[in-house]
Amino acid sequence: MTSTSAQNMRKKRGTEPEILLFGLTPRLSQSLKQLFQRNHYIVHVENVLDHALSLVQTSEISVVLYDQDSKEAKDWNFIRRCSKLISHPSIIALTRENSVQNIRALFGQGAIDCLIKPPRPQSLMGAVEKGIETRTAKIYGIKDVLTGLYNRYAFKEILRQEIDRAQRYDRHLSLLMIDIDHFKSVNDLFGHVIGDQVLEEFSDILKSAFRKTDIITRFGGEEFAIILPETTIGHATMLAERIRKSIEEYNYSHLVGKKKITVSIGISNYHTPGQKSDATLIHSADKALFAAKKEGRNKVCISV
Repeated sequence: MTSTSAQNMRKKRGTEPEILLFGLTPRLSQSLKQLFQRNHYIVHVENVLDHALSLVQTSEISVVLYDQDSKEAKDWNFIRRCSKLISHPSIIALTRENSVQNIRALFGQGAIDCLIKPPRPQSLMGAVEKGIETRTAKIYGIKDVLTGLYNRYAFKEILRQEIDRAQRYDRHLSLLMIDIDHFKSVNDLFGHVIGDQVLEEFSDILKSAFRKTDIITRFGGEEFAIILPETTIGHATMLAERIRKSIEEYNYSHLVGKKKITVSIGISNYHTPGQKSDATLIHSADKALFAAKKEGRNKVCISV
């Protein structure tokens, strides 16, 4: 795919891919920023390792261009840590060292391409377009097509990562399991097309209600799971009640007339005794969800 055709496709879709320039010299950063902005990219520039990693985790970065020769990138720390993120962007390395050993090491660490400095604009744009296509293919494997949320596979992988982090640094971690009450009746009464539209709008409410660091996933059907890093059971309960109320008060009349849409929510927390694995954390939140259903639905219950 040529740069021009890819640019035209983006205009039709109304999307602008995001690129992160990491560790580049001010002069090179400015030059490349202008090049990418002319081609309708959103460009971020960062030179601090932790800031760059945080940006990758909280934004929709498609491609990272990083300078292997900069002091921030020389120890492989960025490329190695970035590659461990489940939705990590495609990484393109810029380097002066064109030895076989170095290029092999870059690919081995997780880069999808390596360009010798100074890169030619045509080669650079081609590498970036390839990087976007590579990441898009990967995202389709971990994102739910209807809602754009992470799918069940991604949820389990991310939950394991967050449990490891909670264990290593003795941090709080909470999990919400959310189920739309009587959703089968929506499909039965109004059809699956309307049902899908309800799920899309429901997902949008969830996206607007949580922090960027929270991981919202479609667990399956009308059930959703939300991973809340650095969140106590008390704070998770407050968030769950706020979501429950927002869903109850949302106006779905343009889709389902006078029918009310409500949710039941179960909560579990990593620091609760016996909830130290992904399986037990999910099982505990599921049990709490079942209790909320049993108590009449449209409720929040906490695992004990």
